[in-house]
Amino acid sequence: MFLLKFIYRFIKFIFLEICSFFIKSLIFLIILVAIIATIVSKETPEMKKNTFLTINLDRKYNDTLIDENIPFFSKNKNFYNLIQKIKAAKSDPKVEGIILLTDNNNLSRTQIIELGSILRDFGKDKKLISYGTSMDNNTILISSYCKNKVMPPTTSTMVSVTAYNKTLPYYKNLINKLGVSYNVIHVGDYKSFGEDYVREHMSEERKSDLTRILNTNFDLFVNEISKNYNLSTEYLKNIILDGKIMGENSRTLKKLNLISNLEYFENYIKKNNIKNILNIDDYDANKVKSKSKIALIYASGEIIYNEKSPKSDVISPDRLIPLLKKAEENNEIKGVVLRVNSPGGSALASNIIYDYIKNMKKPVYISVSDVAASGGYYIASAGKKIFANNESILGSIGVVSLIPNFSETAKKIGVNMDSLSLGKYSNLYSLTEPMSKENREHIYNKSVETYKEFLSCVSESRKIPIQELEKIAQGKVWLGSESKKIGLIDSIGSLEDTISALAKDNNIVSYSVEEMAYDIDFMESLNLKSKLLTTLFGESLINNLLTNESKKLYREELFFKPLTLYCE
Repeated sequence: MFLLKFIYRFIKFIFLEICSFFIKSLIFLIILVAIIATIVSKETPEMKKNTFLTINLDRKYNDTLIDENIPFFSKNKNFYNLIQKIKAAKSDPKVEGIILLTDNNNLSRTQIIELGSILRDFGKDKKLISYGTSMDNNTILISSYCKNKVMPPTTSTMVSVTAYNKTLPYYKNLINKLGVSYNVIHVGDYKSFGEDYVREHMSEERKSDLTRILNTNFDLFVNEISKNYNLSTEYLKNIILDGKIMGENSRTLKKLNLISNLEYFENYIKKNNIKNILNIDDYDANKVKSKSKIALIYASGEIIYNEKSPKSDVISPDRLIPLLKKAEENNEIKGVVLRVNSPGGSALASNIIYDYIKNMKKPVYISVSDVAASGGYYIASAGKKIFANNESILGSIGVVSLIPNFSETAKKIGVNMDSLSLGKYSNLYSLTEPMSKENREHIYNKSVETYKEFLSCVSESRKIPIQELEKIAQGKVWLGSESKKIGLIDSIGSLEDTISALAKDNNIVSYSVEEMAYDIDFMESLNLKSKLLTTLFGESLINNLLTNESKKLYREELFFKPLTLYCE
């Protein structure tokens, strides 16, 4: 038996080593081919006269920048990069126009508005064409900036433009069946985060907040499209509310004069003698450099206290502060624009970042993308000035403590939980003991302290008396258009507007914008790319999953201290 086990282990070892050799060789070849392909692709295609640039909106143009530090590989293309290329193309004599390919549009509403402003300016001198096989709210909005709107002349095209239809799931009955319950402690009557775990239906506070936001957003949507189409808002609103462009096709849009052409793409290209087409990602926009610079730094994603990973969708002091410090120490950088896009997260992390920004000597202006709510607004409020779009979501000044309880789940699966504790509140964060009234009051009181600190910081930065701020806080969310009226922001404006305002206010006459990227270690980047193969072939899949999950649980401290005091 021992001999058979030895032979089995020996064969298994040899097999794994052979697999490991081939996998590593394959990874090396993939990287080598990618590097060679990248070097070759670095040669910008020759620009010919009368070139049309295409923009594929099915790709994501994120509000962040990651530098993977892999030789020959460039930083990821982002939304700001797209805007700069369009601005450069406007003055390029070889560029005749732009074609927007709108299918599977990934732009957010605020990105569409910001991009639309740039496209409107571009379209004053050059041609703008949109083409797509379907049309929804975001698609008709981005297409409205183009003079020529083209769709195929077939009834199988899909048109789905309506006011709004918002559906939110509530999980109380489901998690109760699983034996899970949640203790959700809110500070702020309108702080709705977590209510979907403890309620069967939407609270009146959340319903009124959402209804106001959705109605205002719809009005902004109609106003923008009406302006671009040169139609009355009443006429367009009636078309939408009457369902005349919901569940319809391109022919209906043509009858209503909401598109200009019914043509298949290739036919339209030939008919209009468009011969030279270049993807805008391959367009080389010459960047103007200056000794005076404005730094552009991104704060995008959930706010976490301790996170150094290369994720592009998290904000933490360990990731953001080093970039701010780098900008502060660079003598060529005269000011910082922080592009915020965050729904919130850790109150601790938000406070630390707030304090650092507040104490920076160089001016920090905030540009809000889609959202700066709760912890996201906490960070934004530290800026000298805040700019946001009409559609941006802001505010949600409040605190939530969310603590699950799995005692009934344990009983369902036959697990008995015996606890030993010493000291008052020692079981405060227990996941398997019912929360006592005393413990709940203690957490609530601590949350109130955090809420008051949040209010104090915003009050100081925005120069709003606490009594007045309390009326617009309580977890309420506001659109940018509303936030301007109540003092949560300084101006309605895009990222470009924010940069221009910082330069003008601080007498920076000649400058260039330097995007500051989050770095990923070279070996870490390679490790990320090979992680899937390693998981599948390098070790047992089940053991690897268990190891990863235990690490995740440890990192998030779920067994010891669930995240409370959460600005979400």
